Amino acid sequence: MVGHGGGKSGGGGRSPKEAPDSLHSTAYARIIDLVSEGEIFGPTHGLGGALRDVYLDGTPVANEDGSLNFQNVAIDFRTGTQTQDPLPGFPASEVTTAANVELTAALPWVRSFADTQLSAIRITLAVNGLSQANTSNGDITGYRVEYRIEVSTDGGAYQTALTSAFDGKTTQRYARSHRIDLPSARSGWSVRVVRTTANAGSSTVSDRTFVDAYTEVIDAKLRYPMSAVFGIKVDASQFQNVPVRAYDLKGRIIRVPSNYDPESRAYSGTWDGTFKLAWTDNPAWIFFDLVSNDRYGLGERIPAGWLDKWGLYQIARYCDELVPDGFGGQEPRFTCNVYLQTAADAYRVLQDLASVFRGMAYWASGSVFAVADMPGDPIYTFTSANVIDGRFHYAGSALNTRYTVALVSWNDLSDMGRQKVEYVEDRRGLLRYGLRQIEVSAFGCTSRGQANRVGKWLLLTSQMETRSVSFAVGLDSCRVHPGSIIRVADQHLAGRRIGGRIHAATGKVITVDAALGVRPGDRLTVNLPSGVSETRIISTAVGQGLTADMTTFTVDSIKLTADMVGLPGTVLILTVTAPYSEVPEPECVWTLESETLSAQRFRVLSVKRKEGLVAEIFALQHEPGKFDNVDFGTRLEPVPITVIPPGVQPPPTEVTITSYPVISQGFASHTAVFSWKRADSAVAYEVQWRRDNSEWVNMPRTGSTSVEVPNVYAGAFLCRVRALNALDIASMWASSTLTQLDGILAPPPAVTSLVPTALVFAIRLKWGLPAGPSILERTEIWYSASPAFESAQKLGDFAFPQDSTTLMGLSAGARLYFWAILRDRNGVAGPRYPAGNGVLGQASSDAGEILDYLTGKITQTQLARDILAPIERIPVLETRIAQEETTRQAQNEAMAQTISTVSAKVNENTGLIQQESLIRTNENEAMGRRLTDVQATAGAASQKADQAFAGVQETSQAIAKTNGDLSAMWTIKAQTTAGGRSYMAGIGVGVSNTGGIVESQVLVMADRFAVLHPNGSNVTSPFVIQGGQVFMSQALIGTGWITNAMIGSYIQSDNYVAGVSGWRIDKAGNFEMNGSNGAGRLLISPGLMRVYDANGVLRVRVGNW
Repeated sequence: MVGHGGGKSGGGGRSPKEAPDSLHSTAYARIIDLVSEGEIFGPTHGLGGALRDVYLDGTPVANEDGSLNFQNVAIDFRTGTQTQDPLPGFPASEVTTAANVELTAALPWVRSFADTQLSAIRITLAVNGLSQANTSNGDITGYRVEYRIEVSTDGGAYQTALTSAFDGKTTQRYARSHRIDLPSARSGWSVRVVRTTANAGSSTVSDRTFVDAYTEVIDAKLRYPMSAVFGIKVDASQFQNVPVRAYDLKGRIIRVPSNYDPESRAYSGTWDGTFKLAWTDNPAWIFFDLVSNDRYGLGERIPAGWLDKWGLYQIARYCDELVPDGFGGQEPRFTCNVYLQTAADAYRVLQDLASVFRGMAYWASGSVFAVADMPGDPIYTFTSANVIDGRFHYAGSALNTRYTVALVSWNDLSDMGRQKVEYVEDRRGLLRYGLRQIEVSAFGCTSRGQANRVGKWLLLTSQMETRSVSFAVGLDSCRVHPGSIIRVADQHLAGRRIGGRIHAATGKVITVDAALGVRPGDRLTVNLPSGVSETRIISTAVGQGLTADMTTFTVDSIKLTADMVGLPGTVLILTVTAPYSEVPEPECVWTLESETLSAQRFRVLSVKRKEGLVAEIFALQHEPGKFDNVDFGTRLEPVPITVIPPGVQPPPTEVTITSYPVISQGFASHTAVFSWKRADSAVAYEVQWRRDNSEWVNMPRTGSTSVEVPNVYAGAFLCRVRALNALDIASMWASSTLTQLDGILAPPPAVTSLVPTALVFAIRLKWGLPAGPSILERTEIWYSASPAFESAQKLGDFAFPQDSTTLMGLSAGARLYFWAILRDRNGVAGPRYPAGNGVLGQASSDAGEILDYLTGKITQTQLARDILAPIERIPVLETRIAQEETTRQAQNEAMAQTISTVSAKVNENTGLIQQESLIRTNENEAMGRRLTDVQATAGAASQKADQAFAGVQETSQAIAKTNGDLSAMWTIKAQTTAGGRSYMAGIGVGVSNTGGIVESQVLVMADRFAVLHPNGSNVTSPFVIQGGQVFMSQALIGTGWITNAMIGSYIQSDNYVAGVSGWRIDKAGNFEMNGSNGAGRLLISPGLMRVYDANGVLRVRVGNW
């Protein structure tokens, strides 16, 4: 405003402010969800944490820490019992009555209700507007009006049911409803609404409150028996549409064994067959519930008593065992979390459910059985002896069914149960078969680790269990059912007999009619009369022959008579470490297993009745080792089921060379390691290696897949390996790449000495080894008759640290030259010692030493002992001619003897001629002997020492033993006794073969041994041995060694001509030596030496003349 003619200016004004409306009417959505057949366990977190298990549009209502993602959400839950209460606050019978009564602080609103069927009262309160104006600045803001609702039951005191307030600003009518649940009453209720905030009574405050209406609510009493339901109430303002609901629940409460704790998965004590109710995700008990329940299962048609609950109990325990989950933890082997929403074919549903525990279900003998592919012992044994025609029919799986990659679908509960795919591969299978993929849906699987194990099981089963068998049996052997594990002892596939029927049995002793290669520790399995198959460890095995004389034979000392055609020659008596639970009967089936050969394992898939009393069994190969490989990743080692090797032996693969350093006793070296991958059907390997361009070095045959060579030299190494099977068929060589290794740089040194020592008929060698740490492996000893090494041959290799050896079997005085060479463990040779001519060694030429040695050797022989033994006197009682024959036969020995005697006696003078023949045989040797004695005695019987005795004895004897030893000898002896002293002479001739050493000898025993030469009427002795001395008239000796020689007159060469040729030495000390072809001569006489030239001219004279 502007003044005219004077005035003053005014200040600026403030405009009043009005707060926006903050109170709006609220609507709620109420929903009931039927989630399962009852009774169920309920929310996973229990009723107290149920908001964490309710998901709206994929988001949980409450987080794990309790914070809310949605406000104003209320839930209620029923587990699905027969007598459960209805859900409060859901579809109900309602009667609404308008009130339109202002509610003031001075006058509460009260109303009585006499209908005791009421469930609740819903009271609607309203304000026409709620605000206040600030008188100082004109601002309009919100206002707060508090109230409470109270209930009196059967005339009792009022109890506060609700306290609330209108708090905010609104310029329009705002209404809200409160449901007050009524407790049980006999006569009725009174409901009072009290305004606790005083009325403002001012024009600047708008705070009038009204009771708009009240509604009498009778909830529909819908209990939904045996149905698990969720009731949920949500604030509709938080959602565009009705939200999608999801619930995290533990499902059906079913029957489980009374000794089972589902939380810890522990079984206590022995199950008595009774049940209790509990929640579990064990697929075996879910299977039991689905079959036996009469509401949604097969219980109306299959009573619980028709189920094999004992078999399910074993499967359930296997399912509950903890195995690695693949992420560092453990989890049950099998769990089942499945939501069945639609009806389906019963057989299909049961087979799907059985697939969770790798099983199948079948109907037999009026019962439902479930079996699983899990570890177990064979329950029965089949051999050619209890199979019709003794024949097994085999079939193999197609190559395109041996999968190498598995895609397993499973449901991930951490992602709202969405389906995921687990990829499982077998790398070795990919290399062998290539990519062969199988896709499978793991039924009820919510664990990635379980899905992975499903894939591994599928791949191993398709690759390892490729053989099926079918055969026919009689009813006596039809003791198996689908799922049973059996042994198949097929001698045609095994390559030797490993089964049959028992010959006899007593306690721990089993007799079988087969000559088998059995060792202690092998396993003997017998089908007992009760149908149970039991295995025991063999402690001893003894073969016993069936002896026969014409048509009689003996078994266990009992003589029997029978036609000998077809009679087995041997029975095997087996003793086991512990008796069987019942004594096996004759004709019970047996099978033998060892570490090198086992019977096949199969799992029965079907048993089919054929014509007559015949059943056909079809079974699939069973590999027990695959289960630990699937669950724990252990190495899979198939057991040997045949000793028949393949026609072509595959070689090993991936031959590699590595090394590592070693320090031992201050000596640094390197060890080479040659390794390779195992070849199929191989039982051993031959390994060769070389360094640089050296010769191949052979390693000992080994059964492992690696060998080590310590202390190698530096260089480029090459290794090759070949595999051998049970028939010793070798594969092609598999070679490594040329590999450079660090190692020792210097070759081994030479020996320090080589000293020969003369022995009788031998030379002993001793050599010196270098001191200090070394890698020496052996010493090579070489010898030759000449001093040059070029003609030498090797005596032998002597392992370090041996430092001596003896060369036996030489002739007396033999001369040989020797060398020594050291080699290390790499085959590297050191320098030869000596480098030039060899060391000379000579066998002993000492006659006395040699004779002592020979005498000792001769006296140890049986021939010498027989010659030296005195002739035993045979007493003569009377004059007679007698003939005596004796035979004797025992179990292991037979003997026959004949003695013929002619004797005469006069006074104390006797004469006797006796001839004895003896034959004796036993299990180890046969001997024949003939002995002839001629004896004469003279003298008084009272003085036997002075009796004169003369005797001649001739003996012939031959012995043959089973170990190959043989001997034959003949002796003749003469003996006289005079004055109490015996004098003997004898000759012995003998040949023996003992331990492969053949020796023949002729021995003479006499004081005098002479060779007589008749020369007309004259008799000469060219050779005589008398008193230990040898006398010869003439001797021509090719080569002789003389220690001491005593010349009686002279010694000369055979071409000696005085003054012309040859040489001569006489006992007077004269020596003459003439050169050949008139080349001069030398004369030596006592005190004088003279030398003449070719013309006889004296050229040199030395001495006295």
